[in-house]
Amino acid sequence: MTRAAKKKLADQLGATPREIARELRAFSRAARVLSANHPRLIDSHPREWVGIYDGRVCASAKSFKLLVSMLKRQGYPPENTIIRYIDTSGRKMIL
Repeated sequence: MTRAAKKKLADQLGATPREIARELRAFSRAARVLSANHPRLIDSHPREWVGIYDGRVCASAKSFKLLVSMLKRQGYPPENTIIRYIDTSGRKMIL
């Protein structure tokens, strides 16, 4: 692939390959935290929305809207954050 083609592809994706790889690694860490720590999340954040970014819970709130506001205020990109409602009834809502 030529240099110009790589630049065009990166422009279309909105990020460089290095940035994309970094974001995928961060998402993977966050997904592992969600899977591995779900029982603890139920204990520490029952009936709350949580935002998990780069392998850690970075915010929690009683409403989705408030959580997104908190994420933005703290500098975390909501579009790159795993957001999940911690439901104690067993029903799952994943965004």
